[in-house]
Amino acid sequence: MSFSLETKIEVALFPLKKQCCRRAFILGVILGGADISDDEISLYLESDALSEIASRFIKEQFGRDVTPVKTGGRGIRLLSFVSKSASAFFKNIETSFSQEKLVKCPECLVSFIRGFFVGGGTVSDPEKKNYHLELKSRAKENISFLIPVFEELSQNFSLSVRLGKQTFYLKDSEAIEGFLFLIGSSKQAFSFVNAKINHEIKNDINRRTNCETGNIARSTASAAKHLGAIRFLIERGRLSELGPELEYTATMRLNNPEISLAQLGQLMTPAVSKPGLYHRLEKICSFAESIRIKE
Repeated sequence: MSFSLETKIEVALFPLKKQCCRRAFILGVILGGADISDDEISLYLESDALSEIASRFIKEQFGRDVTPVKTGGRGIRLLSFVSKSASAFFKNIETSFSQEKLVKCPECLVSFIRGFFVGGGTVSDPEKKNYHLELKSRAKENISFLIPVFEELSQNFSLSVRLGKQTFYLKDSEAIEGFLFLIGSSKQAFSFVNAKINHEIKNDINRRTNCETGNIARSTASAAKHLGAIRFLIERGRLSELGPELEYTATMRLNNPEISLAQLGQLMTPAVSKPGLYHRLEKICSFAESIRIKE
C-alpha cells in the first residue's frame, strides 16, 4: 500500500460526530474523485477500504445503496448513484459556499477539505525526499473558488494548471505536516517530521564526512608536495644550504612522513606550532623550486 493511500484511509476513518460534517466530507470526496453527468454521480476511489467508507456516507446522506465495482487497474473502485441534491450542489458549487449551503458548523470546512483529499488528493512518501502534496477535482477544471477556504484555514497552497485542470499543491515539508495534522492524519504527519529529521541528520553526516575527506585530501597533497621538495634537494646535495633550522625541519618531515603537522611540531625540539611548521616547509618548497627553475 502506498504512503498516499495509507494517508487517505487514516483521514477517511477520522470520526465525524455531526451529520453536517459527514455531509461536508462526502461532498468533498465527490468533488475530488467523481464525474458528474446530469444527476448521476460516478465516484472513483483507490481501494476497497475507501469505497466501503464512502458507501456508508452515500447511504446516510443521499439514501442510495451503492455497490463498489472494480474498474481499470490499481484497485480502483467505481461507485455510481443518482442524486439530484448532490448534482445541484456541484452545478452551483462556486456559490454554495457563499450561500452557506455547505458550512453549517465551524468543523464543516475542515471536513469538506478532508473529503476533498480522500477523493482527489495525493501525497508523496517523505522518505523519498521529494515532498509533494496536491489536490485536484475530477469533475471541475476550475477550483479557484477554494482559495478563500484555504486562506481561512491558514493553508498556504499554490495553484497551478496541469493538463487543463487547476491543481492545489504544497512542496514544503512543514506546510504538508500542517495540512495533514489539520485533516486528522497525525500518524502520517509525524512520518514527515521524522523523515525530515532523518534527512537532516544524514545531510549533516555527509557534510562532515565530505569536509573531513577534503581536509585529508588537502593534507595528503600538501605532505606530498613538501616531501617531494625535500627529496629533490637531497638528490641534488643542496639540503645543507637551507640553514640549520630548515634542514632540521626537512629531516624531521622526511623521517615522519605520515603524521600530521600538529603532531610533527610537537616532536620537534623546541616544539613548533602547526602554522610555524607549515611556513618553514613552504620556504623549503620555494628554495627547491628556485633550483628547478635554474636547472
